[in-house]
Amino acid sequence: MSSAVERLLPPERENLRAYRDRGGYQTLAAFGHNQDLLRERVASVTLTGLGGAHFPFATKVSAVLKTPGPRYVVANGAEDEPGSQKDKLLIERNPHVVIEGALLAAAAVDADEVIFYIRESLLEASASMADALTEVAADGLAGDRVLRIHAAPITYVAGEASAALCSLAGEDAKPNAQPPYPSESGYLGQPTLVSNVETFANLPRMLSDDASSAASRSRLATVTGDVVSPGVFEVDPLTTTLRDLIAMAGGVPGEATVKAVQPGGPSSAYVSATQLDTALTNEAIRGIGSQPGCLAIRVVADTRCMVEEVAAVAAFFAREQCGQCPGCRMKTTSYSTLLGKVVQGAANWELLGQFATIDEFVADMPRKCALIDMPTAPVMSAVEHFRSDFADHIDNEKCSARNDSQSEK
Repeated sequence: MSSAVERLLPPERENLRAYRDRGGYQTLAAFGHNQDLLRERVASVTLTGLGGAHFPFATKVSAVLKTPGPRYVVANGAEDEPGSQKDKLLIERNPHVVIEGALLAAAAVDADEVIFYIRESLLEASASMADALTEVAADGLAGDRVLRIHAAPITYVAGEASAALCSLAGEDAKPNAQPPYPSESGYLGQPTLVSNVETFANLPRMLSDDASSAASRSRLATVTGDVVSPGVFEVDPLTTTLRDLIAMAGGVPGEATVKAVQPGGPSSAYVSATQLDTALTNEAIRGIGSQPGCLAIRVVADTRCMVEEVAAVAAFFAREQCGQCPGCRMKTTSYSTLLGKVVQGAANWELLGQFATIDEFVADMPRKCALIDMPTAPVMSAVEHFRSDFADHIDNEKCSARNDSQSEK
């Protein structure tokens, strides 16, 4: 029946003609005007939210359809996760695949408006999307649907779905307590389908009959940290391992080796170098005690101190919490303060037990988003896997990793 682009990331930006030459918009042509078939296909796709939460896309669509319209679609390209560059690069190089996926979703849920929520600092991505929307309007691909860009604030929490909806309504981009969920009461109080731009980009090929299985599986992974060539790589998660991905990024520079990896952004647990042969599937990464998130993969070399590494993560969450929830303010600030004491050599082993005490204290406190839970996994995994680094600071009041690194210079 239909065909679709097989790879998400072309080597350079594609305009409408180039995208069509690769099979672009053929899935929209095949299913966009057959709503019953489209909804049947969407209900069967094994697509999850690639912004990091991995909530089933079909379940979101089903929830939106349960509430009478008008309905809206929001393609989330805020990309607030530190280190992640996949959404930025996807919009810059291949805006039409995001648009086609969003239009398919809009057709499935009867949405009259599609909003592309792109972080205001991503100027090249916004310009690329604006040019693509101009092409789409001139070609009539969107029909009567309104397609527009909304500039997302640069704060971390602005990428959370309910925070994005607040921004769209002209309010501060801060999370709201859920329920109601965006699928029930979102933009302007109407049912709204909010999903990551990479999620929408996958929809055309996953709905297409003749899309190859390999094409349907590929994901975008960002590699940062202690590698020679940080960047975004399109990989098959079934066959690509963490070790393979680090090699694609040029490996660790110099004589250093891998000490730790965070597979899914700063809220994911660290894994050790013994787990590098893990495939990049969600299940495999969860199987080693971490989370896939948006595959914002940070590599840490053995020249670094894990105490300082995780202290920086805790400081990030303390800085980026929005201030609405007392429990979140207390926990993130306390985590950062405690780790600061360890870094300074002003802590004992009993102090590490306070992390669990803090978690228990805030467990039942109201929260409007998941940020309150985010520091726990990286901190606890660092303590578990790299206890010798903590011993350097607690028992010896010095950092051997930093001292070794400095002595080599």
